[in-house]
Amino acid sequence: MTNHHTDDWVCLEDGEDDYVIERVELRVKGKKPLVLNNPSFSKLFYNVQQYLHINQTQAKALLQLTIVDVPDPLTATEHLKLVQALSKR
Repeated sequence: MTNHHTDDWVCLEDGEDDYVIERVELRVKGKKPLVLNNPSFSKLFYNVQQYLHINQTQAKALLQLTIVDVPDPLTATEHLKLVQALSKR
């Protein structure tokens, strides 16, 4: 069976290049905002943990709530890939 994809947004291999988040801003009262441009998943995950002083489980839940569980988060394929990446953590 061969896969013929004409959609440039479909990635066939699992890795850091499966998705693109152009900009993330995280704001907490009393702190300077955390601004990340084009972060990899690992950079996003690590910086959210450090900025908020939270553990991996809490960071995963926060990213799930703020990125994945929004009304129009991503395309179905991108949504599935992000959910899978979060479940690997």
